[in-house]
Amino acid sequence: MRSNFRLNIRLATNILLVIGTFAIALMISPIAEVYQEKNLCIKYLKHQIDRDKLINRLKIVKQANPSSICDYVLKS
Repeated sequence: MRSNFRLNIRLATNILLVIGTFAIALMISPIAEVYQEKNLCIKYLKHQIDRDKLINRLKIVKQANPSSICDYVLKS
């Protein structure tokens, strides 16, 4: 009976570790999106990507001024 109890504790610990790992990953993903947008704007301002790629990746309308949008993204 005692050895079975230890196995159950190990199993419960492993399950909690997996749940905790996924919880941390879900909390980090919005932060990663912000930094991806900032990196895109930096590349645009350094002329490493063109205007159309920036518009497609940021999903903005074509009439918008990418430079002003990048200024806003980089300040936040």
